[in-house]
Amino acid sequence: YQPERVGDSLGTFVINLIESVVIVVLILMLAMGFKSGVIIGISLVVTVFGSFLFLLSAGGTMQRVSLAAFVLAMGMLVDNAIVIIDGILVDLKAGKPRMEAMTAIGRQTAMPLLGATLIAIIAFLPIYMSPDTAGVYTRDLFIVLAVSLLLSWVLALIHVPLMANRRLKSEMTTGETNARVYKGRVYAYLRAALYFGLSHRWSFVFAMVGLLGLSLWGYGYMKQGFFPDMVYNQLYMEYKLPEGTNSTRVVHDLQEIETYLKSRKEITHVTTSVGGTPGRYNLVRSIANPSLSYGELIIDFTSPEELVDNMDEIQSYLSQAYPDAYVNLNRLADSARHIMENTPEVRLVTTDWEPQVPVLTIEYDQPAARALGLSRNDVSLSLLTATGGIPIGSFYEGIHANTIYLKCLNEEGNPIEDLGNTQVFSSIPSLNGLLNEEMMVKLKSGSLSKEELVEGIMGSTPLKQISKGVDVRWEDPVVPRYNGQRSQRVQCSPAPGLETEQARLAVASQIENIPLPEGYTLCWQGEKIASTDSMKYLFKNFPLAIILMIAILIMLFKDYRKPIIIFCCIPLVFVGVVAVMLLTGKTFNFVAIVGTLGLIGMLIKNGIVLMDEITLQINRGVEPTAALIDSSQSRLRPVMMASLTTILGMIPLLTDAMFGSLAAAIMGGLLFGTLITLLFIPVLYALFFHIKQTDK
Repeated sequence: YQPERVGDSLGTFVINLIESVVIVVLILMLAMGFKSGVIIGISLVVTVFGSFLFLLSAGGTMQRVSLAAFVLAMGMLVDNAIVIIDGILVDLKAGKPRMEAMTAIGRQTAMPLLGATLIAIIAFLPIYMSPDTAGVYTRDLFIVLAVSLLLSWVLALIHVPLMANRRLKSEMTTGETNARVYKGRVYAYLRAALYFGLSHRWSFVFAMVGLLGLSLWGYGYMKQGFFPDMVYNQLYMEYKLPEGTNSTRVVHDLQEIETYLKSRKEITHVTTSVGGTPGRYNLVRSIANPSLSYGELIIDFTSPEELVDNMDEIQSYLSQAYPDAYVNLNRLADSARHIMENTPEVRLVTTDWEPQVPVLTIEYDQPAARALGLSRNDVSLSLLTATGGIPIGSFYEGIHANTIYLKCLNEEGNPIEDLGNTQVFSSIPSLNGLLNEEMMVKLKSGSLSKEELVEGIMGSTPLKQISKGVDVRWEDPVVPRYNGQRSQRVQCSPAPGLETEQARLAVASQIENIPLPEGYTLCWQGEKIASTDSMKYLFKNFPLAIILMIAILIMLFKDYRKPIIIFCCIPLVFVGVVAVMLLTGKTFNFVAIVGTLGLIGMLIKNGIVLMDEITLQINRGVEPTAALIDSSQSRLRPVMMASLTTILGMIPLLTDAMFGSLAAAIMGGLLFGTLITLLFIPVLYALFFHIKQTDK
């Protein structure tokens, strides 16, 4: 049942959330020390629970997207705390007074961290503003990230210094006050790479551009898709007979199909619905047009793997056992169907046009009918009594209702064969021609009895007397329309193992070459237009996000060159994204694009922290080249820890059907983005500000 299914899904995501928290805290303990890891871990837990309380009070819901947003934000939630705790540790080791060590880093980085946090939130703003179905489905990402990241910034400035003051001890490693010491192989490798990059600036830039070009070439080999397939042990099956089919046959066929399905050991439960789609049990489930010739079955399997393994076999059996389902005949639609049926990349070809059905047509003789006081409604109602009958009530056999019909028969009690002899009666008796002087005289003299008068009023007229003909015509039972225009839709599903876009491209060129009559147009619907619309709405609002980011950067740095430096690094995140997508074989779909947009905010956030440190050191009078190298070293640990916690925190999502591609995109992009932050930004800074290379 759906409530149990929702509960199981949420339970799995809660476990993923707990795993992500544990992974992040353990990494922090190993990399920054036990006490520092505990302080940041407590801040993380408080942030998560505080965000839950805020969302609860604001009427938010706990579902897959909101829980996945917490997992996605897990690394970002500790970014601010890492910067603060790292600054406190460095100042304590440098011998600063304890109170100054606890507060100096907060005063120095409060506004840059706020700007970086706002930019990380704004990166997801286009998702929140997207009005299409995919945007509505994923907009909780923005809400959860906005609440949790702002709360993490507040706690990093208040809670972390208070905890650090109680738990951390002063450990001076040098007698020279305020001198920062960077020891270890990692710092040595970073210094060597920075010296090389600053000595060969243009070569370094061209190498980055070459990697970007290589990633653009590799993009063509990535799997493309729109929205990921959900891993469910449940599927729905649509059963459609030609329009006009008696609903009793649909019920009978569905009962047979249900019996067959329940006989299979891998199926646990089957729910049948006749006439339309059951209640809206899934947000992304489309609703079929109501029809008595339509039926639907919801089938539960023992596992998602069993569903995938047996779906083709069940489909093949049902297609052979019930060949009348989805039989459609239309010239243009048939041309497209013929192409699809001869393309191995697609299957389950159907159209939305029904076969023509016979329609009984009466050529109504209006003058003759009016003279007898008979309307069109009288003709149709009388004709119904001679054919199917008029339902007038129900007769119950136990709990089973049987409809009672009123029918007109001939003198022998048999159905009327010649419809022209059908007796037409008026639903409201007409007194025209009866209330005249002659009729009143007959009534008074007794020559006309009351029975004869009633018989005259309630009399009937043969149909052929008030019609010019009765014939049968073949008409379309339903005429589908799209934007007010008649339309024909042909649809199919990709073969197992193929992406939807790959299957579409296999038939696209042939279908687009079908000659169309004058006034006809062809357009792609289904997942193609859904993907196109989602991308359009997503990137339609992206310029607004970029403008807001630029405005925040300019307010932070009061300079236009520094924001340009950071934005020059943004395209390079695609190098890591493309590489990981190709290595893992994940599909680059809508949620992967959402993750890539989030990467932009993460990269800018790290860039702000580094750029702020560079500006601070140069303003103190440090030699520019030394300032670039020292700033990169001072931000190595917080940037690496922020990236590492985000990357490893994504591991629980990596195997998820919906968010696996998002996790892969963020892991690859952030890994390469860390190198961009620590190496490429100093090189670009040296180029933009014309800093000369000094001797090592």
